[in-house]
Amino acid sequence: MKLKNNNKLSAIEKIYQKILEVYPFLTKIEKKVFEKKAKIILGESKYKKLETENTIKNLLALLNGNGHADIKEWYKPNRNFMREAKIKKLPFFKIENRVLYIKIPSWAMWLGKIDKKLNRFCQKNIEKYDAIIIDVRENQGGSSRIAHNFANIFFKKTVVYGKFIKKKESGKLITTIGKLKPNKKIFIDKPILILISKKCFSSNELFLAPFKISKRAILVGEPTTGGSANPISEIIKISGKKFVIRIPTWRFFLKGEKRPIEKTRINPDIIYKSKNIEKFAKSYLMKTVIN
Repeated sequence: MKLKNNNKLSAIEKIYQKILEVYPFLTKIEKKVFEKKAKIILGESKYKKLETENTIKNLLALLNGNGHADIKEWYKPNRNFMREAKIKKLPFFKIENRVLYIKIPSWAMWLGKIDKKLNRFCQKNIEKYDAIIIDVRENQGGSSRIAHNFANIFFKKTVVYGKFIKKKESGKLITTIGKLKPNKKIFIDKPILILISKKCFSSNELFLAPFKISKRAILVGEPTTGGSANPISEIIKISGKKFVIRIPTWRFFLKGEKRPIEKTRINPDIIYKSKNIEKFAKSYLMKTVIN
């Protein structure tokens, strides 16, 4: 049977081959299961009138529910929108009753050097507060480098917080140990409480990992989304429209876990789902730390 749409099939097969090239399947069985299910999807796309976008979505869904594996229509960056969004994404500071409250909505690189801004504020006002609340409930990631450049001012020693499994060009898997090294110039030795939620994702979870593993901070809220994958982006055309497809290139394991973070997530030390979480956090610090 002849193909009715060669362009459609080539786009789908391109993504399929790219997944096999860059995605780090942890075992041969995991890879074989993917290939078996993917061939069924490819077969259906080949002989049925299935939309290319949905077919690629189905392929990406086979990657263990990894939130970084997705397909979205590509839009040219809107500078006006970015300027408006930047105001909402910048960190917010407040000191009340000797508690420093910091809200960090994003670790995005396009926000600028927010890590330096955060570090300066914490150091400059160190005599004005006795404890810190860091609110990252809405933070879905960005740059792990920026996130860790802020996190490292709260540690005296290097913290091993997990491992990354990546795929080399040869096809072999390599393991890299995740380490957070302390800031050489700044050390903030204050009690910390971090507010988290199910929206926390990607590099934001890498920010949380050292605090969780070392027990340097108390995590309050709900389990995170679970996902840190350093995805690559592929742009393809479908029916005259551009789409960007993200494919994960590593698997992250929190220290002590045998399954990747997509399965384990980062769990809070204190589960708290109420909208009054900020009030609870301040009260908790006042009772257990400050007074």
